[in-house]
Parts: sequence; C-alpha cells; structure tokens
Amino acid sequence: MTALIDLSAPTVAVLGDATQVTGLSRRLPPAWRVLHTPDVEYVRPGELALLISPGPAEVARIRRRLPAGCALAVLVDRAASAATIADVLQAGAEVCVRAGSTTVLAGHLVACHRRRTRPAAAQVSPGETVRTVRAG
Repeated sequence: MTALIDLSAPTVAVLGDATQVTGLSRRLPPAWRVLHTPDVEYVRPGELALLISPGPAEVARIRRRLPAGCALAVLVDRAASAATIADVLQAGAEVCVRAGSTTVLAGHLVACHRRRTRPAAAQVSPGETVRTVRAG
C-alpha cells in the first residue's frame, strides 16, 4: 500500500519539549498542522520533523530513523555557538534555528518546505552557455 503525502497541508512533527514552540501554529500558514510527537516512530513520510534542543549525536540518530521524504529541522538554545549549529547541520539537519522567536522558526520551516516541493532547477555545467528563448 502506498501512502499519499499531501504537500499542500504540511505537518510539523515536534519531537521534544513542546513548550519551546508554543504559538508556532499561529505563525504558520492556515493549512499547516503542528503535532507533538512522543517518538520518531510516529513521524509520517513527508512531514517536517522538528527536534527541540538535541545534540549532534541525537540529530544523526533521528535522521537515520526518519521515514522517506521527511525534512529535519532543529531548534537549538538561543545562546548556541556557531560550532554547535555547524555540528547539528553536519549531523543531518536541513535547518537549524536558535530559540527565541516562533516567527523566525515558522519562516525557516516554510522555506524548508518550499525548497523540498519546488521543481529542481536546471543544472548548468561550468563554461556552458545558457540562452533564454521567448515565445511569441
């Protein structure tokens, strides 16, 4: 059986302390849902998984366990160092945001979803000439 993924109504699956993202659903587009999930096993294909304050090892572990098509976003402490953010991204997060503003977090989640659902851009090799042709 194939599961259908509704890309027009994304779901953010929150893994961790839900109080860190209180009000997030009010900052996202109306069709979006925010679900607090006790474990990665409850995250469904195509959802955006949001980890709250994990270390790099946990990010890597969750990335390996996520279903196909899931984006992985991480919310770190507002005082997190650049090195911590780099470690989280290298461990497999697609997005890493410092805590403090659900508006900023929502913007990053929307951008992440947009990147995952838009058509791939044409690839141009170095030295290749690209010409645009107008119809009509």
